[in-house]
Amino acid sequence: MCSIRIEVGRKRQKMAVNNVVYVNEGGLPLNAVDWLEKHHQSKAQERLQMIHDLSLKQGSLVVDAGCGPGLWTPLLAQAIGAEGHIIGIDIDTESLITAQSRSNGSWYRQQVLYKRATLEQIPLEHGGADIIFSANVSQYLEDPVAAFAAMAPYLKRGGRLVIKDIDFGTMRFGGVDPMLQARVFQARERWERDRCAHDYAFEDSWIGSKLAGYLRAAGFEDVEEKTYRIVRQCPLPEDYRFYIQGIVEWFVCENAPYLSHHDVTCWLQCFFDTAYSVLDVADFTCEETEFVVSGVWS
Repeated sequence: MCSIRIEVGRKRQKMAVNNVVYVNEGGLPLNAVDWLEKHHQSKAQERLQMIHDLSLKQGSLVVDAGCGPGLWTPLLAQAIGAEGHIIGIDIDTESLITAQSRSNGSWYRQQVLYKRATLEQIPLEHGGADIIFSANVSQYLEDPVAAFAAMAPYLKRGGRLVIKDIDFGTMRFGGVDPMLQARVFQARERWERDRCAHDYAFEDSWIGSKLAGYLRAAGFEDVEEKTYRIVRQCPLPEDYRFYIQGIVEWFVCENAPYLSHHDVTCWLQCFFDTAYSVLDVADFTCEETEFVVSGVWS
């Protein structure tokens, strides 16, 4: 049922649209740094495990492709040791400034160099990198196969391209009407297929399960896929609550053209109603699966 606090839903919808419609070159909201930081922290344990499972060699040269505000840098630096080096690249100047500021005075400062560059034109000689790592970037690539293939020459023979990304086909919210949830997800997936025709940047938030195929199509061998199931239950840590509410708004941003106003209102009300939010219900759960896929360049 959805019969109270309709104005809350309307206000939230407007805020979501205003926050998301204006995007930078990479397709992220211009005010995304705070959200990205809390998102990263909310999954800190799983992300540490992701890097650990890569078994990076000490002294490696790693390119962090699409490094954003440098959230993965300390994890990568710890994995490759004091003799290793990281080149962080991004097309967004503000994100690079944030990353540089974050590294100033840090224990890994001497290991990292940040530069403005595209994925296809890495500021490195061909054959120079042991690992190219890219997290939550591929969802914005209109032609991921071409982008992955363009990065390949920068790897040493036997070097690895590692792509980490989401797949919202795996996301479930316990305590939310499953039919409403299905309509919201299906409407968003349909909108992502059509949004370029309406002058929005490309986006595919269902890309995680497709990555292995994309790497093979780009010419990589020994492709490996690892999945990480992320589950949180009530009471939610504050950073994860912040992450979930951001995702909830994002699902119905840009006016949610394939969803009824009633469904938009009910959806937002579930998570933002001040009197009753599913986030505060004892049996609330959220789960999703993230994908880490690697391929060898030979």
